[in-house]
Amino acid sequence: MSYSILLVDDDEVNHDIAKTMLGESHNYFSAHNGEEALALFHERKYDAILLDVVMPGMNGYEVCKAIRSDISNSDTPVLFVSSKDCIEDKLEGFKAGGDDYITKPFDADELSFRIDRLVKFSSEIDTLKVNCEAAEEVTLTAITSCSELGLCLEFIENSYQCNTLADLSSAILAVCRNLDLNASVQLGLLGEFRDFCNFGVINPLESELLKKGRESKTVINIEKRSFFNSAYCSLLIKNMPIDDDEKYGRFNDILALVVRGADARLKSLETNIQAIQAKNKGLRELSQVASKDLEDIELIFKNYNQSCQELVETLIFDVEDSIVSFGMSEAQEQTLRETLDGAKEDLQKIQEHSEDMSATFNDFFIKLDKLID
Repeated sequence: MSYSILLVDDDEVNHDIAKTMLGESHNYFSAHNGEEALALFHERKYDAILLDVVMPGMNGYEVCKAIRSDISNSDTPVLFVSSKDCIEDKLEGFKAGGDDYITKPFDADELSFRIDRLVKFSSEIDTLKVNCEAAEEVTLTAITSCSELGLCLEFIENSYQCNTLADLSSAILAVCRNLDLNASVQLGLLGEFRDFCNFGVINPLESELLKKGRESKTVINIEKRSFFNSAYCSLLIKNMPIDDDEKYGRFNDILALVVRGADARLKSLETNIQAIQAKNKGLRELSQVASKDLEDIELIFKNYNQSCQELVETLIFDVEDSIVSFGMSEAQEQTLRETLDGAKEDLQKIQEHSEDMSATFNDFFIKLDKLID
């Protein structure tokens, strides 16, 4: 395999030796001091750098540190070449950022092996970096998607607590605000629809577009504007992220779920309202029947009381008219009259009690009618 190799050594002979050992298949670039090496380094990217340690001016360690400080190509493999074999020199090379260290004299196979290993290692590092960047991007996307999906799930959960159009619209618009979206929404129950928005007011044209979109029951995308529609709900987004395909796709899915959730809640509310209305209708009809029956009973009872009153008065008159023929003493006559008067008073109390009961029933039906309404 052909490599691009930067040879850095103050001795031209060492350049020739390295080229001979590595062969003519590679592209070589020669520098004879540190300054020249850095100048060549910044001109292009190399597969490997053979760097002599002992040089006039900048030594190899200083050159390597300068290479590692370059943000663009700081990962270029560096192989130190030196006649020094002590551990301190090798440690100094690794501290400077070197990837390998070979001591003179060395043979061609060892040099070729070291170069191949460094290039392969560098390639694997580049692959890992690319994979890591891709993994980070996927992870970030997954985290973002989970967060956005969490908003959708939170809305669906909260929607079960919404019992009015205003409550449900607030929950929908809260999702849109958290997604930095400008939204208008049209919601309806029992054929009556209302408009809501999270900025300003809805103009008549937008309201008409929401109505037309709702009747279509589909998703309509027109550049940055998108309509998400169902039978009970129509949502207009004015600033969809059309420049970000991935984000645009996520938002489409999330907002479609939000509208479907809102539609389901509105259907449930409408069903409950219709059930309550049917129950109230039955109660109202029952109240009307009971009230009519009570009026009939009250009339019958009044007639009965009137008859009883007339009967008692006739009885008292007849008794008083016949007292003389009974041959009773004055005390007996007085006792009899008091008994008759007491019976008359008792009858009047019974009549008054029945009137109180009638008033109580009338009050009950009045309250029942108000409750139903």
